[in-house]
Parts: sequence; C-alpha cells; structure tokens
Amino acid sequence: MKYDKSVKNIVTAVMLTVFPLLSCTEDAMDKVNENPNNPHDVPAKFILSDIGVSTGFNTVGGDFSLYSSVYMEHEVGTGQQQWRAETRSGEPASSSTYNNAWLGVYSNIKNAKLVIEKCQTSPEDQDNVVTEAIAHILLAYNGAVVTDMFGDTPFSQTGIMNADGTPMYMQPKIDTQESIYVEVMSHLDEAIRLLDEGDARDEGLSGAIGTKDYIYGGDAEKWLKAAYALKARYTLHLLNRSQDVDKDLHDILSYIDKSFTSADEECKLSIYDGNSQLNPLFAFNYSRPGSLSASQSLVNKLSERNDPRLAQAFLDNAGMEQIQSADIVAAPNGTALESASTYSILMPGFAITAPTQLISYHELLFIKAEALARLNDSSAKTVLKDAIKAAFANLEESLSSANDNWVGDPNAVIDLVSQADSYFANEVAPRFDASPVKEIIVQKYLAFFGASGESVEAYNDYRRLKAEGNGYEVTLENPKNDTQFPHRFGYGGSDVTANTAVKAAFGDGSYVYSEPVWWANGSR
Repeated sequence: MKYDKSVKNIVTAVMLTVFPLLSCTEDAMDKVNENPNNPHDVPAKFILSDIGVSTGFNTVGGDFSLYSSVYMEHEVGTGQQQWRAETRSGEPASSSTYNNAWLGVYSNIKNAKLVIEKCQTSPEDQDNVVTEAIAHILLAYNGAVVTDMFGDTPFSQTGIMNADGTPMYMQPKIDTQESIYVEVMSHLDEAIRLLDEGDARDEGLSGAIGTKDYIYGGDAEKWLKAAYALKARYTLHLLNRSQDVDKDLHDILSYIDKSFTSADEECKLSIYDGNSQLNPLFAFNYSRPGSLSASQSLVNKLSERNDPRLAQAFLDNAGMEQIQSADIVAAPNGTALESASTYSILMPGFAITAPTQLISYHELLFIKAEALARLNDSSAKTVLKDAIKAAFANLEESLSSANDNWVGDPNAVIDLVSQADSYFANEVAPRFDASPVKEIIVQKYLAFFGASGESVEAYNDYRRLKAEGNGYEVTLENPKNDTQFPHRFGYGGSDVTANTAVKAAFGDGSYVYSEPVWWANGSR
C-alpha cells in the first residue's frame, strides 16, 4: 500500500469496476483524449480515506515525530540526518530537513478543504454529514500540527482551488499562529455541531464513508469524542496565552468528560498488518538501521525511578535481543558517535504492527491530571495512576508487537501492566506529593517514547512549560541546548524556494534557535 498515493490512484479501480466498457456513442468519443487514470472528480469519502491514512502515517508517524524524538531525547540520532539533528550540524536550520513532512501535511490540508467544499456544494456529497465532520476534524488536526511545528505559517489561503483545479493562491500568505488556532477551534466546533445533530449520518448520493474511514469506520460517536479530546489538547497548548486560566482548565475537564472513556475509543491508525502495511517507525528503522539509538537521558530518567520499562524496552544492537538495564549501552545526548553499531536501541522501534496515535486515551488522562493538579484538586493523583496504567498498556502492546513479529525472542518477558500499581506506590506517589504538576509532566514524557508517534506532544509540552517558567518541564541533557535548542521546525524547502513570504521569513534558518512560537510566548 502506498501511503502517499494521490486521489487518482484511490479511484482508478473503482472507476474500472463501476463503469463497464460501453459502445462508442458520441459522448464516449468525446472522452477519447481524457486520461481515465486522472479523473477530475471523485466522491468525498475516497479523498477522506486518503487523508486519514496520510494523517496517521505521515503527520503523526513521520518526520515530525522522528525529529521530535531526537530533540526531546527519547532517542539519540546516531546516523545520517538524525545524527546531524542530534549534534545540531546544520540539520535543524536547513529548509530541506522537514520538506517531506511539510509537503505531506499541506497535502492533507488541501484535501480536507476539498472534502468540506464538496460536502457543502456537490450534489452527490451534500448531506454527507459525518464525512464533512471528519474532514473538519482532520483539517483542524493537520492545521494545529503545522502551526505547532512551524509557528506563523500559510494556512487560510492554502488548498483553495479554482474551478479548473489550479490553486487560487500561488503564494499563500503567512498567517499568525494565533489566527490559525482560531480556525482550528472553529473547525472542531463545526464538526461537533454536525455530529451532535440528532440525525447526523451520511445521507448523500455518494453514500456513507463506512469502511473507507480507516480510523473509526465512520462511527460518528467516536469521532465526536475525538473532537472533544482535541479541544482539550489545544486548549492546553494555549494556556500561556489564556485570559482566564482557571476557566480554561475547567473547560479542558469539560471536554474530557465528553471524550474517551477507555483505550478502545482513542483516535489511532491501526491498519498495520506487518506485511504491506508497516508501522512508520519500524519502516524507518528497517530502511535506515543505526540512525536512532538508546538515549542516555531517557535511560537516566527511567533508572532514577526504578521504572519497569527500563528492563523491557531495550535491545542489544547486534543480536536484537531484549536486554536488562545493566547491559544497556546508551548514547550520550549531543555527543554520540555517528555509528550504526555502538549503542543499544529501543525495542518499540521495531513494533511492526503497533498503531500510530492521533490522540491516545493515556494522553487525555495526563491532560486531565495536569488540569486537576493546577486546580488543586486531590483527584489528580488517582487520574495520574490511571494514565500510567493506560500508558503501560500501550507500550506493552508495542513491545509485544516487536517481540512477536520481529525480534522473536521466546524468552522475552513482556509484562508492564501488572507492575503499574507497585511502581506508582513506590516511585510516583512520593514525587507527586512533593510536586504534582512536575511529576505528571515527567510521567507523560515517559509515556510518549516508542512507536505511537507521540514525541511531538512531548516537544509541545516542553516548549509550553519552558515558556511558563515554573520548572515543570522535563530536564534535557544535550549540551547543545544551551544555545541551539530548536524552538520550532524550519519551513519546507519547496516554499522557501517558491513563496517569497516564506523565503523572507526563513532567512538563513537560524531563527529556529532563537524564536519560540507564539503560544510559547514568542512573537511568531
């Protein structure tokens, strides 16, 4: 399966099946010079199918998470681009570094806007309420990611097409992060309005999205819960810019009350079968072995807490077997050798069938715990315990996937969930009692390493909390961070070359080290 396939590739088989070869009428002769593999119009649900897969595989599981995992010291870059990102050797300030991710996320934005337009104006797609609502959610999701990563960036004028299929704006303007977040929240609100309607169901001529939705199978109730989960996440992102923090914290809790009640409802792409569909982190590690290695910073944090993940989440480099904590050879952050064979590696990086998480149940519980702790609500402690249990279960799934499908060590012990209670009582609870928000953030950070694509949210948390200035952020150990912590990702090279506004804003790229994004108290 090709994850970057275009709309034309999605519908080619459908076109050939549905429209049998007819006799050569005059209408048919008019179509002789048309390319059947490049149709001008397709039902919205087929476009949306591609957006969902691309969002999970590329936006969540691709370069954004890959580089965030290096900057957040979930892993250490020890090969090629990842080593240069680790050592800040040009890569973080280069316009070519994130260009593939840039192109992918903007393709999703364009296609989501197209689906919304079709559902509002196309006779065959009008009244496809669930399809339109999902498009609003995925547009909000990709819009939030693009501004979280790049700050002020094109959004409002991107993906708006003329009737002939050409872009209306060849050089879309740069929007402020503040204005983009207004649009993000507006799209989530519109999705909630559509899904809240009593008769919210796909009724258009083109039919319900159904199984073409690879995330929830067209389940309107689950998408509604996902929209509320994202409202909670993005309200948290904006906390430093809040005019009424207590109100926003209560709003976060209200959104969460309307969202996931278990991991069965979390928003994730779980299509990976280990054959034609592979978890993106596995695919990267398989194609570029040695590019990522065990992080000394992460090992230190796990070791300080006698964390059971330390004994189960690492592999030796040569034999690809699970190793105990004493045998881990961790790479030093910022000063590691560029070597494919020196250091130990993370086992979940080979979780070939593990899903990618657009937003997980455990993330939602960590957000809830933080909101409660900031409101001095004693129930935060219980919620944190539930969050850790859910995070252990998620990592256990990834470790089992690696062990059963790739590493293949019959003697490996994969058992985290049963150790959660004792871990919480002995290691977490005392630290929580001393500093509730700090321990919640550390535990959230530890929950986000692995195959689920959650390092981006660790990166967002770090920047948000660093800007807050209360010392809640995790401690990073790369010595380069003193002067070269990447406060944002640099614009993609395609638009640095083609869009004069983006080129001017990019300059020589060094701004990534000096200018925080707006919600982290920066100016752009």
